[in-house]
Amino acid sequence: MKHIFIDLEMNNVAKEHKEFKRISRQETIEIGAVRLDENLEVVDEFKEYVKPQYNSIIEPKFVQLTGITTVDVSGADHFANVLKRFINWCGHDYKIYSWSDCDKLQLQNEIKAKNLTEFESNEGLKYMYDNWIDYQNEFKKELHLSHILSLSKAVDLSGLAFQGKAHDGLTDARNTALLFKASRNSEEYEKMRKAFVEALTPTVFTMADLIDFSQLKLSDDKEQ
Repeated sequence: MKHIFIDLEMNNVAKEHKEFKRISRQETIEIGAVRLDENLEVVDEFKEYVKPQYNSIIEPKFVQLTGITTVDVSGADHFANVLKRFINWCGHDYKIYSWSDCDKLQLQNEIKAKNLTEFESNEGLKYMYDNWIDYQNEFKKELHLSHILSLSKAVDLSGLAFQGKAHDGLTDARNTALLFKASRNSEEYEKMRKAFVEALTPTVFTMADLIDFSQLKLSDDKEQ
C-alpha cells in the first residue's frame, strides 16, 4: 500500500463569473504531491501549475500567499488535463491524504462547475475519492487535540522543522508526509506527543514570578 500526500493551491474566480462562483469560488492553480512506499520512504513527487480559465490574473493576495504569479501559470495546461495526469501518476493500491478535506471538495466542485463530464466515469478518480483521508482530522485524533491546527503549526509543535515555504503545493505535501511518517514511528510519536503537551499546557504565573528577588536587599539586624 502506497501513501500519497496532496496539496492544492487556488486562485479566486473573477467576480463576473457568477454562475461558476455559485458552485466553486476558486480554481486550482497548482497540484503538488508526494508518494511514499510501504516503508514510508519518498519514491516520487508531482508538481504542476494549472492555468485558470475564470480569471485572467493570479490575484495579488494569492501571489503573496503562494508565490505563484500570472506568468507562472500562463503556459500551464488546463485543469482537466493536469488532473488526468495526476490520476495516472497516482496509479493504484494507495491511500491519499490532505491537510483537511478542502482539497477533495475543491476537486469535486471544480469538476462540477467546469462541467467536466469525462470524469463521471473515471475509475481512477472514483478510487481516489474512496481512499481519501483528511489527515488534519486524523492527526487531531492521534494527538488527542481539542482543536485543529494549521499544517505549519502542527509541524512546529511536533518538534519537527517545517521544510520550505508554506502554501507551495509540493512543500505542503512534503510536510504532511513528514508528520505522517513521524507519527508512525513509536519513538518519534512519543517525542511529538510530549512536545504538544508542553506547548499546549498553560503556564501558571504567580505574583512572585513578576518580582526579581535578586534586586532586593535585606537589612542587617546588627546595623539597626
